[in-house]
Amino acid sequence: MSPQPIPVPGRAQQTLLLARDPAVLRALHGVAGMPPRELSSGREALRHLFTAEDPARHLVCQPSAAGKAWPALLATAQDPFVGTGLIVVQEDARGPGVPARASDLAAALKSTPPPGPAPVTDPMVLARGLARGEISVRYQPVLRIADERPVLVEGLARWQPKGDVPLGPDSFVPLAERSGQVSALSVAVAQAAFAELGPIIGRLGASLSLNLPLSLLLDRTVPQRLCQLRDAAHFPADALMVELTETTPVRDRSALRRALHRCRALGLPVLVDDMGLQDERVALLDLPFAGIKLDRSLVAAMPESHRARAEVAMLVRRAHANRMTVTAEGISDSRLWRAVAAAGVDNAQGYAISRPLTAAALPAWASTRHWTHRNLQG
Repeated sequence: MSPQPIPVPGRAQQTLLLARDPAVLRALHGVAGMPPRELSSGREALRHLFTAEDPARHLVCQPSAAGKAWPALLATAQDPFVGTGLIVVQEDARGPGVPARASDLAAALKSTPPPGPAPVTDPMVLARGLARGEISVRYQPVLRIADERPVLVEGLARWQPKGDVPLGPDSFVPLAERSGQVSALSVAVAQAAFAELGPIIGRLGASLSLNLPLSLLLDRTVPQRLCQLRDAAHFPADALMVELTETTPVRDRSALRRALHRCRALGLPVLVDDMGLQDERVALLDLPFAGIKLDRSLVAAMPESHRARAEVAMLVRRAHANRMTVTAEGISDSRLWRAVAAAGVDNAQGYAISRPLTAAALPAWASTRHWTHRNLQG
């Protein structure tokens, strides 16, 4: 898919507050830079962490105020890719956390976030990270528009070097492709995803999609290797598909057709990722793909651009005529949800539905997502 922004800690200045003790609110006022936004429940705090494209700088929280949502809230807030720092307010004098005093909260709010990551340029550094098992995966859910049910989670690579700043895909995936390590990276992502999602994918009712560049899709051994890893992990055979990324132009349609037939024989559906405005790859819709995904820039232009709406309408007609699904990326608000729904798009993906999450956070997201749906349709 098109690059997802990795939140930079400290970029947004808003502070969220979830507390039952009035003393915490009194202490926080005047030290947060702007009045904190008060939250009513742990579920509401989770919704902010799940869907905020520009995350708040801090969440100040009393664990007791979060109720049953506290374990999921703690696990999600501790994900370094979320971008919101968690400040736990001390419940009693001997408990963990920051005392509910203005001076202590002010010091916690002034904590300096780590600098934003720089792209990695040394292939050996990436090779060592792969060997050490430092590649992790985040999963961005996709909803079916007709009934608002999860149908897919896209597995997205992240790199967490030990003792260093976490890295988003823009910082290392291009290097993996240039240095011939993209196959090893794809295998690392697949292995992590099968292990993490295997126990919960059935409860989610969704499939997993993994990104593959054209070179790996055309390599007959790579899709076969993915299926071998899937089967060895006892991951459901019908819950895996791949997305053909846009990095390399298709020069041999016959070779791609053969690759798609091989994938189909393996039970591995393939989607075309990031279809944009006047995309030369529209001719690929005559090949046996399972579906297409619309680029976020095309989707974002729809409310104001007749040209964009006409392009999406054409892609939907072509895809549906060939029994393909259409997924819109970059759904960040209700306007875009309504625009793609009116155009006949099947599925929606974006921060208004959920940001990329850890596997452990997906069940909690599934239990809170109904709130998001009502807002998207409003």
